[in-house]
Amino acid sequence: MIASGKCPKCEKRITRVKIDSILGSVGIGQPDWKIASYSCPSCNSVLSVQIDPLAIKADILKALGK
Repeated sequence: MIASGKCPKCEKRITRVKIDSILGSVGIGQPDWKIASYSCPSCNSVLSVQIDPLAIKADILKALGK
């Protein structure tokens, strides 16, 4: 069994998360970044976000011309 914590909102045990792709930016007029949002599958409360690692890898490879 995988060790898991509880959702801070609904307090149900988290054994998996829902991952959505969203956009984020540093400020007004700045370019958007692809962001991965990790949510509780029971109540949809956002648990964490980060720059989408697969999208950033694709952007770097495209910029390098590969």
